[in-house]
Amino acid sequence: MHSNVLDHEPEIALFVPDTDPLKFYRAIAGFAKNNLCENGRLFFEINESLGAEMTELLSNYGFNHIEVRKDINGKNRMLSCVIGI
Repeated sequence: MHSNVLDHEPEIALFVPDTDPLKFYRAIAGFAKNNLCENGRLFFEINESLGAEMTELLSNYGFNHIEVRKDINGKNRMLSCVIGI
């Protein structure tokens, strides 16, 4: 990880157990499922290697129109989805 990130972000915000890399995403998805209105949108910045896992996770939570997008460097780093359609 680049020093400009490590120097300015708390460790707890950057690292999760290797055995559960989707830990925080799962918590956010569960909260969003229970609190967003129908057709509500959820957006994530994701680890470039977790697009397929995130798509499956969000689908299992009832989100649709799941879309992974590339950043300016061509890496899968953004994800959007909709609840209740």
